[in-house]
Amino acid sequence: MGKEKKSGKVITLILMMLSLNTIYVLPYLMYTYYAPLQEAMGLLGRDADYGKLLNVYGIANIILYIPGGMIADKFDAKKLLIFSMIGTGALGLWEATWPSYTILMIIHVAWAFTTVLTYWSASIKCINVIAGADEQGSMYGSLEAGRGIVGIILTTIFVGIFTKFSADSSKAMSYVVITCSVVMILVGIAMVFLMPVTNVEGSTNKGLLDSIKAMGQALSRPVTYLLSGMIFGACIAQAGISYLAPYLAKVCGMDQNMTVIFANYNRTICTLIGASIAAFAAKKMGRSSKFMIYAGFGSIVSYILLVLIPGSAVTMFPILVIMVFSTLCYPVFRALYYAVVDELGTQKNVVGSVIGIASILGFLPDTFYTSMCGARLEADPVGGYKFVFITCMAAMALGLICAFISDRKILKYRKTDEYKATIKQADM
Repeated sequence: MGKEKKSGKVITLILMMLSLNTIYVLPYLMYTYYAPLQEAMGLLGRDADYGKLLNVYGIANIILYIPGGMIADKFDAKKLLIFSMIGTGALGLWEATWPSYTILMIIHVAWAFTTVLTYWSASIKCINVIAGADEQGSMYGSLEAGRGIVGIILTTIFVGIFTKFSADSSKAMSYVVITCSVVMILVGIAMVFLMPVTNVEGSTNKGLLDSIKAMGQALSRPVTYLLSGMIFGACIAQAGISYLAPYLAKVCGMDQNMTVIFANYNRTICTLIGASIAAFAAKKMGRSSKFMIYAGFGSIVSYILLVLIPGSAVTMFPILVIMVFSTLCYPVFRALYYAVVDELGTQKNVVGSVIGIASILGFLPDTFYTSMCGARLEADPVGGYKFVFITCMAAMALGLICAFISDRKILKYRKTDEYKATIKQADM
């Protein structure tokens, strides 16, 4: 591989780490700054209206996943990413003026267009296109690990800004939103000058009819549904992690301050470690699905133990260790499942459509899982947590089955002349 091509991959990877860590901050800002953001928007006492902002964003996302996949297969990913970063940042600067509720609603709907329609499938396809057939897992794993590092840095900056101006919530939130928006716009501008062209031969469709045909191919390909199953499992496992700290506090009796520290560092550090190991293992093993199988087994065993071991002060330490292990397993799936798309020989002009369909199915838990768990916890606090662990175990079992089937199919595909020709062309 030439030095220029290799440096282009590294630059693209860094820019994608920055973009993925900023583009979704603003739509989900209420998750980390609920009260101060509500006050800045002038929505104190209007929790229902406040919540609707995220609801309309989520609904628009679901609608736009599939057309977003078609667009990713029609246009050069670089152009879509540049538009997404600058567009999302510009909308953020508009939000920072704290306009009327109607305008805030319009901004959130517009964010769905810039973060999903033109960004989500294009961002995944970008890595798919620049990575060789033998480095898909290591590239996606490195992306996820790098996101962990960049996420820690950016979070520290945003928290520092908020803390400095926290006496005035509106001003503090304005500076946080403006800083994030400016970073996004700068990343978009950097993409213009630094990111190499991501439109390789055969990666895009020429017209609408070709895009429709690509969508039809994606619907008929097993990889679409295998990927959706792996995303579904990891999606529920990710949501389930948010219940680990409350379980330690309410059932095991851990000090509240300690649970806050645990919650903040467990996910961040485990994601960084898990994704880094995944990147190394995928390269070492030669395919991504094999290590996902190991992670799936480990995750299931950890949730079985959490169900069987009664929560108490006496069992707190072993439960803590098991929780850390389970949190290490989930990012392995998130770091590697997109690599399977290429490893199963999916044509580049179909990748976006595969990701769009798989995303709308795989991320369905976002629409119901936390409210379902919340209802169970209200009805039976202790039993509710067991319900969380059981559903996480079942979801990861689905992910494991899909990873296992993918692994068999990858091994079968690698015996074909098509795969051998692809590898030969990559080595040229």
